[in-house]
Amino acid sequence: MTRPWRGMVLVLLVGVLVLAAALPVAAAPRIRAAQVSYLPSRSYPEVAAEFAHMRRMGLDTVIFRVFQRPGDRYYPFVQPQAETGVYFATDAAPVVADVLGPVTVLAHAAGLKVFAWMTTLSTPLIESDAWCGRRYDPASGRIVPCEALDPFRPEVGQRLATLFRDLARYDIDGVLLQDDLILRQTEGFSGAALGASLRDSGRMLSPEQLFTEVRQNANGKVRVSRLGDPFYDWARWKNRRLLQMADEVRAAARQVRPGLPFALNLPYEVLTAPQHGLAWFSQDFSLALGAGFEYLSIMAYHRQMAAELSVPVDETIAQIGDLAVSGVRGTRDPAALLIKLQTRDFVSSRDVSAGELRQVLRSAERAGAVSLAFFPYRDSLENMTEKVVLNWIEEE
Repeated sequence: MTRPWRGMVLVLLVGVLVLAAALPVAAAPRIRAAQVSYLPSRSYPEVAAEFAHMRRMGLDTVIFRVFQRPGDRYYPFVQPQAETGVYFATDAAPVVADVLGPVTVLAHAAGLKVFAWMTTLSTPLIESDAWCGRRYDPASGRIVPCEALDPFRPEVGQRLATLFRDLARYDIDGVLLQDDLILRQTEGFSGAALGASLRDSGRMLSPEQLFTEVRQNANGKVRVSRLGDPFYDWARWKNRRLLQMADEVRAAARQVRPGLPFALNLPYEVLTAPQHGLAWFSQDFSLALGAGFEYLSIMAYHRQMAAELSVPVDETIAQIGDLAVSGVRGTRDPAALLIKLQTRDFVSSRDVSAGELRQVLRSAERAGAVSLAFFPYRDSLENMTEKVVLNWIEEE
């Protein structure tokens, strides 16, 4: 015979679980960030002065690059010990210089939070060539190596987990995953990827099934011109693997720092053209929403968008507001959407004018109090970003 109190306990337990499920998730704090790929500072005192200047501008977070890939500029205040690698102590990758500790101390002293900006599939590793993925080359019809690491290789996941555990040993306030956590349209043909596809779906798809037509464009390049019926299922499957890898590195970091916030960089197409975002990068905003990130970071670079879409800058400025509104509709929390704004033209290397940047800000804030990051952070004190940020803070 069942005792009455057991039934009462069961009812109470179910009630508590229902109530817990109905409670809103704690809102992410809004951030106003400078994303730093380079600082002109030549010494730690100059770094401290730069951080103090950021704080006076009204910014509260610095997103600091902790990786060094070929072509990246070295920070002038370091003595590089490796050509490529990372800027924190680890045995899992070459160490260019162990600077994250003092940089974090100086940023905190200035009143700034520190998000470490870190790579995944483009991380320079000693074994990068051996661990790279494979892609289909439409021009030759062959499977050829990629430059990026293969997310389907267990060794890659294990190495990245070790890296992120070591990263989390520093007193950072969060991590921004670089936009290299992608698989492009023709990538995903390594032996490990094909084996994983067979295990997960019972199918081993061939390029002929996924890319049913290729053509040569006006520039003489051979491109995929028609996709096969299985393509988008395959792209979503690749996206799930990327999100699984993100979860693995996040879990590794949180073994050291429980609750460490993570942000995921995503291309603007995931909001402006979701089907293209999935096809070109194997990224999907709706799927990323359920992946547990504190922030989804959209690279809303209006001048880059204008160049890629062949439309006027004024049109892409308006699109910034549209994509921000769309993103907030998904997150239901404006602060959890991190809109990254372009402060310098990537082609001409000229600063965006104060008036233009102000227009972009106003457009983004149509979505409410979204989080914002200015990229790249200025290289000179005369950069117009400073005046815009100060005015923006004062107007709020």
